[in-house]
Amino acid sequence: MFRMDDGVMPRELRIDIIRQGLSELRKRYESCLEAVGKPPLCHAMAAGLLLEMFGSLSQFVMHDAEFKHFILRGADGTLLVYDAESGMCRVVGISEAVKDLLRQPSA
Repeated sequence: MFRMDDGVMPRELRIDIIRQGLSELRKRYESCLEAVGKPPLCHAMAAGLLLEMFGSLSQFVMHDAEFKHFILRGADGTLLVYDAESGMCRVVGISEAVKDLLRQPSA
């Protein structure tokens, strides 16, 4: 379970359902690009799907322009990171994420 809070009501979300929904969103975005060929239109469609999925929690969902990579901010100082292409998902603390991101690459 992944806990998120919009300030009104905390919610417990099943990680497998989050992964399934974001994977489906990515597939629909790709299908739209193939069918329509207009990234702005497909982006708007995918953004609408995110709003349907997360509602008021969508303000705590970040994604890249192609809807491949996602970061969800949890209520308890955690982040859920998800790669829709590989299907990999990980929950990490904010402190751990910052340390990982700022770590110097090895020579």
